[in-house]
Amino acid sequence: MGLFAFVGDEVPGVVGEVILTLTSTGFAWGAAALLAGYASAHRRAALVNATAVLVLATVVYYGLILADGRRWRFGALEDGSSSAALGLASVGRATAFWLVASVAAGVSLGLLGSHIRHGTRIPASIAAGAALGLLAGEGLQFLMIFRAWDALDGFYLGRVVSAGVSVILATLGATAGLGHRRAEKSWPIFLATAVAAGAAGVLLWSQIAAIRMGL
Repeated sequence: MGLFAFVGDEVPGVVGEVILTLTSTGFAWGAAALLAGYASAHRRAALVNATAVLVLATVVYYGLILADGRRWRFGALEDGSSSAALGLASVGRATAFWLVASVAAGVSLGLLGSHIRHGTRIPASIAAGAALGLLAGEGLQFLMIFRAWDALDGFYLGRVVSAGVSVILATLGATAGLGHRRAEKSWPIFLATAVAAGAAGVLLWSQIAAIRMGL
């Protein structure tokens, strides 16, 4: 995933944003962790596997950024000194932040994936709704704050399409995951949890966006 996310960053326009939706967004990485948890035989394996997926992807992604160099070598500063140290520090902060986030998300989504597959009626329904809301949170947060509807150039159109696709895929995926269960399920509980988790996801991604600005 880290490799595909790195490559997706290099593709411009709407196509690039769609690729990033599938490789380098909170939805894409969260879905990978959820699937890892869902596919695991028991809860402990779900936590380990989901966390390992995200940590490995983060290490690969930022390792490629370091190796490539173009994203942290910005030339010379006003005093003539190299900006490489500042660039490396920024990459280091981002790597540390996303590694911590990978562990937290891996544990949370791995557990949700395990509950969707192996849990009883109410825990499974709650887990599926929570997964929907969390995976759709980044896309919902962008669509709620976006105001440039009268200036949809290639860049903004790509962002809007990416956000919309992530919300749709999160909805379809979580619904299919719960619907695939042969055991009992509760759709009202699923829907209520999805709404609550969607609101929480919007708030979470608002905070993440603020943190990213300072990295």
